[in-house]
Amino acid sequence: MNRRTQIVLKHGGAAATFVVAFLTVCAGPCRAQATGGSNYSGYTLLDVFEGHYNQWLDMVHQTHEEEQPDWMTPVFTVIPTLQQEIRTDYGFSFAPHGLQTFTYASKGTEIIPTENTEIILGNPSYVTKNLPADKNTSGWADWPFLFKYRLFSSPSDAGNYVLTFMLSSSFATGSNTFVSQNHDFFSPLIGFGKGIVTRYGEFDYQATIGPSVPDGQAGEIGTPVTWNSTFQYGNRFHIGEWTIPLWPEFETTWVSFPNGANRGQQQLYLLPGIIAGRFKLTQHTYFVLGVGYQFAATQARTFNHQWLVTMRIPFF
Repeated sequence: MNRRTQIVLKHGGAAATFVVAFLTVCAGPCRAQATGGSNYSGYTLLDVFEGHYNQWLDMVHQTHEEEQPDWMTPVFTVIPTLQQEIRTDYGFSFAPHGLQTFTYASKGTEIIPTENTEIILGNPSYVTKNLPADKNTSGWADWPFLFKYRLFSSPSDAGNYVLTFMLSSSFATGSNTFVSQNHDFFSPLIGFGKGIVTRYGEFDYQATIGPSVPDGQAGEIGTPVTWNSTFQYGNRFHIGEWTIPLWPEFETTWVSFPNGANRGQQQLYLLPGIIAGRFKLTQHTYFVLGVGYQFAATQARTFNHQWLVTMRIPFF
């Protein structure tokens, strides 16, 4: 059993352990049936499984490292490149009239199944809202998913650009009392970015733009268009014997409401942040930690300001 199979057993959980154990048990009978004896040295079912896994991991490494820019995923904006990581985010938001909203363990697992695609298997976050009048309520948010198809890209040492189509969705599985509007939402998005490598580090601009469309009552709820942008700088800073990869960034979120209850409204949010990583944990896994402070820059707003914390384990 080589190192990559050990990684499957370590991180795959009970399902992966069962699969490998099953294939191991079947390996002996398969040899005997194929050869009629015990001197057979050919492939087993476990070898086939391990071979496909190795091919997939090689594909992920190539598409992540050699076919697209090596940018860092921003604190808030969805990165237009393909990523593979386990991610958990936390938000602490403060709105007008003293409303406080705390969001725990949002995001989920990002997988690259094929060379040009990514699937984000989101998990519903747990949300707590607190009002000054001691009206506390909490529950689960809706269930999010996201699909990416990378149309064009070039690595950082070449063209240093990317163009991606995305489809984000949110299914109304959350607590109806305050999180969900009893509608599924779908957001077709275009993601793009351009980077420049200099002697002082790498600068890049990333963006996504698209509407959010409910599965009903669009005239009442509205179809807001959101444009997220990130201006990012990446470099390795040396502090004594320590080398720390840092990505300072500045993000903007502009929301326009062409219809619905907030028709004609424009909202703008600004977010300075910083991300540290990737710190290597094993041959194929890394650790990333980031923090940002997002605040409203317009009178029209859904919150005044919020702190955002993100933790990730990329694997490729």
